Amino acid sequence: MERLLRRNRRLRAIPGTRASYSNLGYFVLGELIARVSGVSYEKYVRKQLLSPLRMVCTGFEYGDTGSHRPATGYQQLPNGLTPLLRAALPAGIVANRLGRYVAYHQFYVIGAPYGGLVGGVADAARLALLHLGGGVVDGVRMLPAQVVADMRRISSRGGPIDFGLGWYRPRGRPAPPTFVEHLGGGGGFFAIMRLYPDRNVGVVMMANTTRYDHEAILNKIMNIAW
Repeated sequence: MERLLRRNRRLRAIPGTRASYSNLGYFVLGELIARVSGVSYEKYVRKQLLSPLRMVCTGFEYGDTGSHRPATGYQQLPNGLTPLLRAALPAGIVANRLGRYVAYHQFYVIGAPYGGLVGGVADAARLALLHLGGGVVDGVRMLPAQVVADMRRISSRGGPIDFGLGWYRPRGRPAPPTFVEHLGGGGGFFAIMRLYPDRNVGVVMMANTTRYDHEAILNKIMNIAW
């Protein structure tokens, strides 16, 4: 984190005037949480979020998935570019090819706060339930209702994306239904969590490939009469 901060000394805009998604920002936030709590970020998240939410097959290590075998990640890549990918990534990550795809061996993200969790959709859906339930899951309040509402409130304008706290929404997205989401991927995986608060619907979708038409799938899901 300190190395990355040294490489990014200049602000791109005056604070409070423009929003932009930043993995480095989450990295810094995770370090702040660790400093204030006195424990590692991973231990703090396990104690304060994963355990209370009963996300029992999610953690920061592959062994945390329990009896659920972690998926193998795949990325579509022209055959001639495989040597370049091997050279660009740390040794031992790129595995064999399968048709149009190259496979990845299991690897860890150096930076747990911005992408280090390993888990499945069933556990992640409980996090969606927490937000749709106004901070309550299984009758237990974990967050104040106002805090949950404030997180979803779009308060910062960016470029193509407008931001809340952890949630965001593409600018110019036709409505209804209104939603907020958080998505991300890379290295053989892509996942999205989207909330439609007005319909009380949350969708968690994960795939073990870097790219797919998630919007087409989400649109079909929201055409269902829930």
